Amino acid sequence: MFHTTANIPAATAAGTAESIPATNEATRLRLFCFHHAGGSAWSFSGWGQWLGRGVEVVPVSMPPRSAPAAGVPGAVSTMDDLVREVTRQLTPFLDEPYAFYGHSMGALVAYGVAQRHIAAGRRPPACFVAGAHRAPHVQAAPDLTVGLSDRASLELLLGLGGAGRLLRENPVRMKAAVQRLREDLRVCATYRHPAAGHRPLPCPVHALLGQGDPLVREADAAAWRMHTSAGFSFRSLPGGHFFNREHKDLFFAELGRALGMVEH
Repeated sequence: MFHTTANIPAATAAGTAESIPATNEATRLRLFCFHHAGGSAWSFSGWGQWLGRGVEVVPVSMPPRSAPAAGVPGAVSTMDDLVREVTRQLTPFLDEPYAFYGHSMGALVAYGVAQRHIAAGRRPPACFVAGAHRAPHVQAAPDLTVGLSDRASLELLLGLGGAGRLLRENPVRMKAAVQRLREDLRVCATYRHPAAGHRPLPCPVHALLGQGDPLVREADAAAWRMHTSAGFSFRSLPGGHFFNREHKDLFFAELGRALGMVEH
């Protein structure tokens, strides 16, 4: 379920961890990171080096997402099921100061986990950062991959900056990447914001958006301010939907600023 960034180097996937070691004396905050649609825990490789020793980066590996008919063991098919399972597995590790960062789909999953965790009377996050996603109460945009071929879907993903040239050149990887993307978007489409029951998060919320993001309007990202009873900030950064990869120095400066505001 979990990885540490030390176990996710750029060239190897070795070191998958089923539990998180105790924080060392230099660590003041654990940052749980939730990946975008079609992504994985590898999306956060190297983040620890950017954020420094005070922040322990913990990428969250979500359970498989698949339609029920596919019969994939342990797979979830709705956003509710995904949030419930991730919350169940994360709960034992949220007893020390922690923060959430979710990118695109990951922001929606992280928000759901935070809501379920708080509703159970448990410790809230010290900070919540949403990247490249509208506020959860804003109506979803249509699935852009509906009716598109695998190659066209991948071209869309490539255009958003979320895949590399090797995926386009390797048909097997291409098909697997597009399938993950389709399944994740289908799960996202099942999300229904509750009319009641969700309270504003009792922690600061920070929303980040790429200035050229074709999927998220600025007003929709800024609407995250409605989901906190504490402080709020909104930053628009150069780049598109994956601005965090395009301008790493600016992105990590903003993320570090948000995490640095956490009282400890």
